[in-house]
Amino acid sequence: MDALGFLRLLDDLRVAAEIERYKWIESEKVGRDIGRERAALEWIKAYGCIWLKIHKPQEYKALIESDFQEKNEEVFICQK
Repeated sequence: MDALGFLRLLDDLRVAAEIERYKWIESEKVGRDIGRERAALEWIKAYGCIWLKIHKPQEYKALIESDFQEKNEEVFICQK
């Protein structure tokens, strides 16, 4: 899975719902709307790998076995 594949998570309605929930919670914390883009980036960084591991295990396995994570370790941290 490459960066584009990882960003395809945003097309999944379950992920979109999680991001909206995250956006609402984080916006409440800071007292203003943090915006969808920020929420999506933060959610993917914090929860994208675990979501993949649970909901799309074959894609998760491909991700951790590829060199994508090494090239993008500051953004995506998936445990092997």
